[in-house]
Amino acid sequence: MKKSLFRTFPAFLGMATILNQCTFPFTTASYKWKIKFDKDKIAYKEEFLSKELPSHSKDRPPNIIFVVVDDLGKYEISSYGSETMKTPNIDQLAGEGVRFTDCYVNAPVCAPSRAGLMTGRYPTRYGFETQPMELYPNNLAAYYAGKYLMNTGDFEVVTKPKFPTEWQMVKQGVPPSEFTLADILKMRGYATAAIGKWHLGHSKQQIPNEMGFDEQYGFYGAFTLYSGNRHSPNYVSYVQDSYSSKYQWKMGRKETSAIMRNDKVIREERYTTYAILEEGIEFIARNKEKPFFLYLAFNAPHVPFQAPKSYYEMYSNVEEENKRVYYAMIHVLDDAIGSLNDKLKHMGLEENTVIYFISDNGGASYTRATDNGPYKGGKLTTFEGGVNVPFLMKWKGKVPEGTVYDQPVSSMDIFKTSVGIAECPLPDDRVYDGVNLMPYVTGEVSGPPHEAFYWKADHIHAMRKGDWKFLLSTRDNWAELYHISEDKYETYDLSKEKPEVLIQLQEDYDAWMKQQAPPLWPRIMDHIFIIDGKTYKFPA
Repeated sequence: MKKSLFRTFPAFLGMATILNQCTFPFTTASYKWKIKFDKDKIAYKEEFLSKELPSHSKDRPPNIIFVVVDDLGKYEISSYGSETMKTPNIDQLAGEGVRFTDCYVNAPVCAPSRAGLMTGRYPTRYGFETQPMELYPNNLAAYYAGKYLMNTGDFEVVTKPKFPTEWQMVKQGVPPSEFTLADILKMRGYATAAIGKWHLGHSKQQIPNEMGFDEQYGFYGAFTLYSGNRHSPNYVSYVQDSYSSKYQWKMGRKETSAIMRNDKVIREERYTTYAILEEGIEFIARNKEKPFFLYLAFNAPHVPFQAPKSYYEMYSNVEEENKRVYYAMIHVLDDAIGSLNDKLKHMGLEENTVIYFISDNGGASYTRATDNGPYKGGKLTTFEGGVNVPFLMKWKGKVPEGTVYDQPVSSMDIFKTSVGIAECPLPDDRVYDGVNLMPYVTGEVSGPPHEAFYWKADHIHAMRKGDWKFLLSTRDNWAELYHISEDKYETYDLSKEKPEVLIQLQEDYDAWMKQQAPPLWPRIMDHIFIIDGKTYKFPA
């Protein structure tokens, strides 16, 4: 009897789980989906990383802290115009550095977005196009039960029943031939730590300890419980009425949701926002005499929703329980950012530490806890609500305080900026898509850092170039065009009025596509959105 669960599309519980535990002759396994790690590129990487670098131009390169938050939309931050939340500590970070008003992530969903952040490259260049999957329906009975018999809510099974084998699935993630920011900075003598959410692969070659990080604490998958004790009187939980939410609670802290330290499962009693902060501060304290790179990846405010009761009680004026817990979670996160900033000042590290703060994608509007303000869409969509995110940078004495930078930038710029600051070399066998932002924010260089931005997830294509942005579905046969510099909220579709613009953008996009790799794995579902009365389906 084969033991397996539908961990990636949890609607297929009950009957589907039973069917998938059985052995049927009609397998869905397809050898089309075979991931091969390039041994020559891995050998090149090892040789490159073994090089000795010339001395840094300064006595010591600056520390780098990369704070990534999970599903936090711009309109949950008061310095970006939130009318519901006050985030004084995040606002202080913005006031002490630069606030980017127009930052794009390279994917509207967690894992590929984080892959771009960590490698400085469009993840589609190496086949990381959609979320890694943990299991697929392994026979036709289970597949068709999920497609036709189960109530999947706003999710719809859309792919054909041809999936990778189990031994191929474990290789989904960032290929070990890619250079992470940690890999590059270690060449300069940085101590490195990945604290919090990883979601970039969990095979032995793809965990943080094998991808440039000296230390790891956190979890490998998409989510975990904030408190392992769901019924603790010290925390308030909200279980949304959706199959995905119920599944997350059932998973708890098992498998890729387990809390790990250096690839070993540990028992953790702390609330994850507290734990991630404390682990990060401890790492800083232990390494303050040498340069360090801290990847501090909070899971807040991603589902499942749990908040400390003391914070929950601060929002008694919020009638909707869903939003009340959500706002409390953001408040905890804001306080954590304040504590981090204060600790750096107390340790005397503020002037030689670069801090980046960014969200991996827009707010998850389908939770009904956030609406992304006036932006259209949200997480999973390539509308502005899904890919336009908050981004702050602070470097005391180097980045002018209170700077507001309005030119469009990319999340992948963090990689190139950090490499430039640390004076590290980059391999010349691959394209890097980020830009060093330092000369732009200091005013040494004017004009836009980027000519264009691209997105691809299965049948969804999107691009912004200059004043224009288009989105289309190659499967569902729709296309939309927006004059994005004047219509940031994507209200007026000009595809019928300006077909020549759409054609030109499509030609540019097709040229970019020729540089991208085919996807290394398939997904299973689309999420159905109804936006302004129109139905859209975006890959989940």
